[in-house]
Formats: sequence, structure tokens, C-alpha cells
Amino acid sequence: MTVHAVPADLARAFTEAWTSRDMDTAARYIADDVVFDGPLGHTVGKKAYIEGLNGIAQAVALTGVKIIATFGDDSQALIMYELLTGRFGALTCAKLFTIRDGTIQTDRLTFDSYEIRKSQG
Repeated sequence: MTVHAVPADLARAFTEAWTSRDMDTAARYIADDVVFDGPLGHTVGKKAYIEGLNGIAQAVALTGVKIIATFGDDSQALIMYELLTGRFGALTCAKLFTIRDGTIQTDRLTFDSYEIRKSQG
């Protein structure tokens, strides 16, 4: 694995890995005790976090990602991207990561749920 000294670079590499379904590479960027918070749930720990990523990839029929922007400082990264899906089209997402010792410690997700809500009614 490439060492990413800049949190924004790490966030981008992680996002590209999991959205291409390379969970082995994605897992290398994650702390064992990672905490995830998002609109659909909360998890603690690497295993639950990876299972959540796999679940969302399957639920939306993930086909890829288009990264819009990535910003960061020495301990955080903010990435905005479109999750390209077969089921809902492009879902706009933003994640705020906290990085420590070269791994993701926290992941806070927000996303535009309009396309999902539209499909339900």
C-alpha cells in the first residue's frame, strides 16, 4: 500500500478503492476501531464498516464514482463525490474523515437522498 502523508490523498485513495469494490485495499486505510456515522446508521469497528460498504455497493448497484472535490488539513479530509449507481443514477455524497497514524479513525457521511426517495413514491 502507498503511504499517504496528506489526509486528502488518503481519503481519495480509500474512496477509489471501495467504490471499485477493492475491499482488501480499502480495508488497509481503516483503523480497527473506526467509527462511522451516517443517515442510515452507525457502526464501530473495521468489520462492521467494511460490511456496510459492501452492503451499500450492492443495494444501489454501484457502478463507479466521480470525485468532485477533496480538501483537507493535517488531521481531516472532506471529500465530495457522486456515487454512480445502476439503481438510482448519481447520488451526491460528502464524507468527513478524521485521520490519525495514517488510517481513517472516523467517517461522517451525508448524502442527497432525493433520487432514493423519488424511487419510493
